[in-house]
Amino acid sequence: MAKRGRKAWDESASTAQNARLRLPPMLRDYFETGRKLMAEESSAKALHQFRLDTKRVRYTLELFRPLYGPGLETPLAGLRRIQDYLGAISDCDTTKDTIAGALPETAPERGRLAGLLDARAKRSSAALRKYWRQTFDKPGEERRWTLYLARQAGVKRNTAR
Repeated sequence: MAKRGRKAWDESASTAQNARLRLPPMLRDYFETGRKLMAEESSAKALHQFRLDTKRVRYTLELFRPLYGPGLETPLAGLRRIQDYLGAISDCDTTKDTIAGALPETAPERGRLAGLLDARAKRSSAALRKYWRQTFDKPGEERRWTLYLARQAGVKRNTAR
């Protein structure tokens, strides 16, 4: 994930002020990286790195959950769904490596299993791309996210009903 002018935490600013300044650029970087990967067939290594990026973004946002309230739950659910797709792809790749180490090259089962795993990874990859384009990164989503993160941190909410 590209690092856009990372700034250190400002000790003199509040947590909410730091969140408003630092989280939107982190999300813009994440969307930029994701768009590049979703535009083409990506290697297992690149998708694994994006899985790690997704975890980092999600866990970072979860740290700030008290500042944002329930409005953050939908974006977090989207990140979890992306992690699930990426996890399925990674599991296929890892399992193929395990099979390659456990079965001789000439074993017919090895080729059949590799074919099944490749097909599953391909289906998961197609589902990920579809979800990314139609839901997670549909037009306006990045802007909605970054505006929310820039404006809502620490805003007092009326929780009484």
